[in-house]
Amino acid sequence: MSEEKRIVELDKYEHRAVVNIINDKRTEMIEEQKNDDFITEILEKIINAPAKKKSLLKKDKDRDER
Repeated sequence: MSEEKRIVELDKYEHRAVVNIINDKRTEMIEEQKNDDFITEILEKIINAPAKKKSLLKKDKDRDER
């Protein structure tokens, strides 16, 4: 059985907000001396997520297909 994956598209401001929220939670867990490994892994995934560049060519192609 394969794991279900989620894809979320965020603009640069939303991305920054998510990084800040997760980092705040990680900091809180560190201060409470709780294991933060899981949160750190998520934070790294969010930070290292590739950016998807929009192509004007694709928009034109989609318009022509309609």
